[in-house]
Amino acid sequence: MKNTLNYHPIVEKTRKSLNRSHLDKGCINSGRGELNIRVGPNSLDRALNIMDSLINKLAEKGIEVAIKEKDYKSTTCVTVSGETFAIDIYEKINIIKKEEDKYSFDRYDYIPNGKLVLRIKDAPTDIQSEWTDGKRKKLEDQMDSFIEGLYKAADREKELERKRQEWHEEYLKKEEDRKTEEQERERFKILEKEALSWHTSKIIRDYIEDATKAYTQKHGNIKPGSEFDKWKTWASEQANRLDPLSKI
Repeated sequence: MKNTLNYHPIVEKTRKSLNRSHLDKGCINSGRGELNIRVGPNSLDRALNIMDSLINKLAEKGIEVAIKEKDYKSTTCVTVSGETFAIDIYEKINIIKKEEDKYSFDRYDYIPNGKLVLRIKDAPTDIQSEWTDGKRKKLEDQMDSFIEGLYKAADREKELERKRQEWHEEYLKKEEDRKTEEQERERFKILEKEALSWHTSKIIRDYIEDATKAYTQKHGNIKPGSEFDKWKTWASEQANRLDPLSKI
C-alpha cells in the first residue's frame, strides 16, 4: 500500500472519510466533498492508489481534478480541452440470490468481485467510457489509455457540439423560412380579400350607375329624399365600405 502521507489532498480526505463509511450492498460509497468511489473494503486501498496515480498523471498535463457540488451530491470532475466530464471508480459486484427466507427483507447477497472499473460517466455514447481490470492488464496499467480516452471524449464532444450548433442554425433558418412563407400566405389572403372587395364595390357602383340611368329615363330627375335617392345613398355607402382603395 502507498504511504498515505504522499497521497494527494483530495485522495487523503476521501480515504479518511471512506474508512469510517458503512457498507451499502457490499461496498463503501463516498460522500459529499469526496472523490466518487464505490468499492468493497478489500479494494479500497487499491482504488485510492489508482485515483491518486490518475490525479498526479493529469496534473503533469496541467489538468486538475475537482469536486463539484450540485443538489447535495458531489461529482468528481475533469476538464480536458475545455470539456468537463464526471469520472468515478467502482467495483463490479456479483449478485447472488439467497435461499428462501420468509423473515429476510433482502433476498440477495452483494459480493464485490475484485474487478475495478474506471469510468467517464458522461462520455459521448460512441466513445469508450469504461476501463476494466482484465486478465492481462490491470487498471493500474491503463491510466494513459484512460487519459487518452478523456481527450477523445473531449474531441468528440466538440464535434457533437458543432453538429448541434449546425442543426440549431439550420432549424432557425427553416423556422425563419416557414414564418416568411406563413406571412406571405397571410398577406396573399388579405390581398385576395381586398381584391374581391374592390371588385364587388366596382360592380355595385356600376349597378348604381345603370340603375340611376334606368330610373331617370323612366321617372325623370331624382327628387332629394325620395326612396330611390335614399337607396342610391345607401348603396354608395356600401360600395365605399367594401372598397379598400377608399381607405388609402
